[in-house]
Amino acid sequence: MAKNFKIGLSPLEVSQIIIENHSEVVQLKLISHKVEENWRQVNGTPSSKIKNILRGFSHNKPIKEVIYSRDKFLSLNLSKLEKLAENEVWSLTSKILCVGNVYKHIPMMNFHPDSIDLKVIKKTLKYICGEKSGCLLDSGRFFHYYGNFLLTSDKWIKFMAAFLMPCVIVSPRYIGHRLHDGYCTLRLTTEKSYKPKLPEVIEVY
Repeated sequence: MAKNFKIGLSPLEVSQIIIENHSEVVQLKLISHKVEENWRQVNGTPSSKIKNILRGFSHNKPIKEVIYSRDKFLSLNLSKLEKLAENEVWSLTSKILCVGNVYKHIPMMNFHPDSIDLKVIKKTLKYICGEKSGCLLDSGRFFHYYGNFLLTSDKWIKFMAAFLMPCVIVSPRYIGHRLHDGYCTLRLTTEKSYKPKLPEVIEVY
């Protein structure tokens, strides 16, 4: 029997439900990476962005990568994760290895709404994902989405592109970084200076 999301779940609990519901998943990857003020925050005006445009092409690589088998991931809790340096967090990557040596993706999105009501985000998710199960998490500044279904590589690219179309609900830099790496990431842990809130489920679909 499939497990369902519920209000208040952490991102790790959400991702474990998705993996438990999809028996074809064999392997997942977590990465650690630095968190800080991003280029958009530092350069808050168009003139500042233009002046520092070359810095906008910077793309940081993961600091650490850890591969988990299905069983080890399902038994994981945050206390078992390696402690990180200041200004680092652990994130789950969307790209997962499935039975038959096939790679698929957990649908993930990091919303950076530009003065957009939460109702607009929900309307967008309804349009792109239809009736498929998923949940929305409050991450403090923004919102994170997880879908309780899997995407082929081709469908993942179309999924990413769809969120760019309205121009005002996601950061094009997030999409650019994710397409560059070939997977999405959403954080599982906190960092006291820049990411103090542990994301939690606020809406279930």
